[in-house]
Amino acid sequence: MGMTSDRVVSPTPSTQDILSDLDHAEEHFWADLALTADRGSVHHVREAAIHLALIKALQTSLGNEGKDGPIVAVRLLGEIYALPEKFCH
Repeated sequence: MGMTSDRVVSPTPSTQDILSDLDHAEEHFWADLALTADRGSVHHVREAAIHLALIKALQTSLGNEGKDGPIVAVRLLGEIYALPEKFCH
């Protein structure tokens, strides 16, 4: 369980840099996922979804304001494990 607070905490400059880098990486992985999904490479789709889930988890742990981060991460993880393992090799 996490803790909640009404207090707004401003991230440090280094945390802001990391969050910015994660935002850029997220954009690239979403674009990659969109391109790969059309071609049907299940392994590649799964890998992109894993990376996106990790990025969302990191963003949330660093205090990203987005309320949908944990929900997106959980949904991505659900999709990852819904793919039959036999198609991912």
